[in-house]
Amino acid sequence: MPAHLTAATLKDAEDRIQTIETYKLILASGNSDYVFTQEEISYINSMYSELENDVYTISTRDGSLKMEVGEYDMERTLWPVSFSGTFFDRHVNLEKDIHLLYSTLMERRYVAEKDMADYQRRDYEFYVTEYETKIRAGEEVFYAEIHFRIQKWVKPSQYRFVPEELVLYKIAKQERVIDTIKDLPTVIWSYKPEIEYRTKKEIDADYQKTKRILYAESRQAAKIEEDESISEEDNYTGRRAIYFTLDTFQNKGSDPNSPSISKIELNSFDAALTFGIGNYVFAGLELCFDLNDQTKKTIYSFGGLLGVSIELLRTFRPFIQTGLAFRTDDKLVYKAGAGLDLIIGHMMITGAYNHIWNDSFSSAEEDSTDDKKQSFNSFSIGFGITW
Repeated sequence: MPAHLTAATLKDAEDRIQTIETYKLILASGNSDYVFTQEEISYINSMYSELENDVYTISTRDGSLKMEVGEYDMERTLWPVSFSGTFFDRHVNLEKDIHLLYSTLMERRYVAEKDMADYQRRDYEFYVTEYETKIRAGEEVFYAEIHFRIQKWVKPSQYRFVPEELVLYKIAKQERVIDTIKDLPTVIWSYKPEIEYRTKKEIDADYQKTKRILYAESRQAAKIEEDESISEEDNYTGRRAIYFTLDTFQNKGSDPNSPSISKIELNSFDAALTFGIGNYVFAGLELCFDLNDQTKKTIYSFGGLLGVSIELLRTFRPFIQTGLAFRTDDKLVYKAGAGLDLIIGHMMITGAYNHIWNDSFSSAEEDSTDDKKQSFNSFSIGFGITW
């Protein structure tokens, strides 16, 4: 038998609370100054432990949890579902609205209607009509359970309702879970009359216990919020982009009036692809077209990039990078620099400064230090697509 069918019920929780409070009431006999014996305190604590250590179930199958299913929303491809219930002598009023997606109930991937093949459209319309007919006829096609705990709280005869999850089960030859919802509200209430049985030491211990519980829950909530934030940002990892830039090169330390400047002052058109390999690290490939002003001969280079980036306010992305490329004029190109991306949706405007070294690796090169090793300042600006 599935475990969820053997769990303790709402009535079990109500009966246990009733037993605890009735026992305290009989002992005190209306005397607010009654002092409980250590044996009585131990027995009451054992009943509280039994209450707190179990997980209880409220279900739509036994009517303890009410469920209303709205009409299918063709545009959003979902059924709106509302859950409600009143428990523990009307102290706990629970309401929860969810969206049950077509893909969740059918346990199959939804294909957008405009992309559906004829057979997919026929299946989609058939299943929507079939399930709508069953639901409107009152037939049970899925059901829900809320699993919850009860905690003894700070004040005398005070309790806390702690729902752990709302679970949806699909009714089929083999029942199975199709969805789980976690964000359900807790409720604190006091049983009347409020009867204190604890010593001061025990009251202090219970107070510290509740502080630990609330702290742990706040940490868990913060982690969930952070995980959702990361999910909303598509799990940002490094600098992911395809972009194109125009670069200008200036020989470092050269006299602008020197004739040699024309030999090494090159213009470049670059195309690059970068991808994240960690939360901040990125790598990439780069293809460059360099035009030598003297020969009018196009020189190509192909290489790789490695860098680090960080995204600020989902708009600015500063980065530093280094790279190595091979040129068709038998030179190695090394570079290191920094830049900034301006992100507008998925569009990107980028600018960068790089310091570049050319190093000849061909034996056919003249044995000239100036020809074999050259150093440039490079400034680039461009645009592209990022995600």
